[in-house]
Amino acid sequence: MQPLTARQPSPSAGMRQVFVISLGLFVIFLDSTVVNIALPSMVEQFGITLSTASWIINAYTMSVAILLVFMGKIADLAGKKKIYECGLLLFMASSLMCAMAPNVATMLAGRVLQGIGGAMAIPASMTLVRTVVPQEKAGAAMGIWSAVGALAIAAGPGLGGVLTESFGWRSVFYINVPIILAAGLLTRISLRAHADRRTRGRLDMAGTLLLSAGLFGLIHALLQAQDNGRMTGATAAEAAAALILLCFFVWRQRTAREPLIELGIFQDKNYVTGVLSNMLGGILLMGTMIISPLYLTQIKHFTTLKASLILTPMSATLLVAAPFIGKLIDRFGSRRPLFIGYLLAIAGFSAFGLLRSDTPTVWLVLLLTGAGIGIGTIAIASLTLSTSTVPLDKLATASGIFAMFRNLGGALGVVIFISITMTSMNINAPALERDVVQKLDQAEVSETAKASFLQEMKEAGGELGKPAGGDAAAIQEAGAGEAGTMQRIYESERMRYEALGIRNAYLGGAVLSVLFMLSLLLLRKRKREASGSNPIHS
Repeated sequence: MQPLTARQPSPSAGMRQVFVISLGLFVIFLDSTVVNIALPSMVEQFGITLSTASWIINAYTMSVAILLVFMGKIADLAGKKKIYECGLLLFMASSLMCAMAPNVATMLAGRVLQGIGGAMAIPASMTLVRTVVPQEKAGAAMGIWSAVGALAIAAGPGLGGVLTESFGWRSVFYINVPIILAAGLLTRISLRAHADRRTRGRLDMAGTLLLSAGLFGLIHALLQAQDNGRMTGATAAEAAAALILLCFFVWRQRTAREPLIELGIFQDKNYVTGVLSNMLGGILLMGTMIISPLYLTQIKHFTTLKASLILTPMSATLLVAAPFIGKLIDRFGSRRPLFIGYLLAIAGFSAFGLLRSDTPTVWLVLLLTGAGIGIGTIAIASLTLSTSTVPLDKLATASGIFAMFRNLGGALGVVIFISITMTSMNINAPALERDVVQKLDQAEVSETAKASFLQEMKEAGGELGKPAGGDAAAIQEAGAGEAGTMQRIYESERMRYEALGIRNAYLGGAVLSVLFMLSLLLLRKRKREASGSNPIHS
């Protein structure tokens, strides 16, 4: 391997390059959530079921997660700048393919290609951001990179809603084309003098197949558990088979001459702590992004657009705070800010213990913003910590592993937060029925109408967002006035218990933060990294 040049990157030029790289990254992360709001329109356009339509989302997210490590290795071998630019080009072309898709098969193919492009660009962009700035600006650079990704995920539903309502669902894909084109051109100009280092070696195809199949099975099992609301026998079997494949992958990496992942990287306590903390960030972010809209739309009865706008400050605040967090990292190292991030996450998610069905909107914004700052601080500090001691020739692969764990954490977050919410609703179903009966006894309704309504309520089974009184005609026969009174009583109690379930999911996030915080014990005997010790710039 050739020695590194002694010339340090220019701080001002490097930060400009960080913003340019982050522009392309914004669109790639945006596509993980912006399409969700347009899904109903696609169902109507293509005449497909919601189950089939869900794969328009899953085809993208699974492709990204499965290929991140592989594409990180490709970036190490072929050059980070080249793979990043190719990833942007493929993402732009596949976005156009999705925008013009005449049928669902073309759409799914386009989404897979988008995922491949995203998997190429994400680890390569992380490496570029880490290397275009001098060591003393690394924290600020990684802060911007993390904040842009978080902002894109949070802004996706709102932007998707505006575009779909104003221009139709195809606009959520068309909008990618000019932005990616601009990002690609600016990248080519700003990085024209950047030395694109490559490493020698070859791909471990057997390891790649084992890792891809194992990740596919594991993520698919998690998605099935999410759709079913529980872990069925078939889903558990698929998850077990996936874990077996991943065990074979680990064995393969220990015996292969040129492994896809050098397992020695996990002997680096900095890297392991950073990866685990980053995984927690994925769990908390995607868990919050899945249950917060449920609370805002089903309990507060906000429109989808209003709900998405309430969620946006959670990441927008992070974007403003990111440079400050980065400066703290540049001055004190990653460990103290990471510890602070854990404390903020624990405090932020614990504060959701105050959540009620009638919580004022201003308090909701404050709670979400506080949780977002905690998540963001963990994300920025873990990213800087995990890359602080990784050699340059392994940085893209290490970044792919890092991003893969975040995506896996996101899938786990959705399952965990939804499972806690639904389990809480099921446990509290008898209490909900008891409270409704008590309120109905105090109301002026006939016994016949009450008996009919209670039967309908039992059939609803306390399912999240499902109202009682499905047989509206039967209730109407008992009298419109009585029906309205009973429905209002039920809705008030149901929303109270749904809010309790969602509150418990947030508190579960606080518990997870405490558990993952134990990973900091790995660092207790290590000194804070010195600014000159980073192999990237030494």
